[in-house]
Amino acid sequence: VLVSDGGPSPKSSTLWVMVSVFDENDNRPTFHEKIYQVRLPERERRKKAEPIYRVVAYDQDDGPNSDLSYSIVDGNEDGKFFIDPKTALVSSRKAFAAGSYDILTIKASDNGRPQKSSTARLHIEWIRRPTPSSVPLVFDEPFYNFTITESDKVAEIVGVVSLQKNPFPVWFDITGARPFHEMFYLLQNTCFKNCSSKEGARERG
Repeated sequence: VLVSDGGPSPKSSTLWVMVSVFDENDNRPTFHEKIYQVRLPERERRKKAEPIYRVVAYDQDDGPNSDLSYSIVDGNEDGKFFIDPKTALVSSRKAFAAGSYDILTIKASDNGRPQKSSTARLHIEWIRRPTPSSVPLVFDEPFYNFTITESDKVAEIVGVVSLQKNPFPVWFDITGARPFHEMFYLLQNTCFKNCSSKEGARERG
């Protein structure tokens, strides 16, 4: 900013003005899918809650406005399921018999004012546990290298891992330290004859 006087020998001075633009909470959380459909093997009652599936959303706002929390708002009247409010990991300690079916409505809410939210449905089909295969499970590649750039959008596919042909359904899981579970999740894509794979997708971490 320049200011000057009107004298015969005008004098002036300048000043720097820093303008900070704060984010407006104008975006709702967005789920990668509106309906998630998974098929899982029947299970017995457990003392410790075990993971079922993770339903992840992202928010295009910035700062606190993009901080999300998750809750189950429908389909859990009997309290069988739990959801981590930060990682969106759905778990349960209950037993589930083959042939049963559960539908949960998951809500993602941001931290903006006013708060915005959106929902997605998780369909869980419980199937009979397959008999152990005598064929060893072998990945198509001995190791996988996936590249992520800082400009990649949240929930974009990072890469695909797959097994060599196998006659039985299989399930993949991410193992390792907690940060890996918080940064990545798996999309289920299984066939019950000769293929089974999941795609890795990144979430806002």
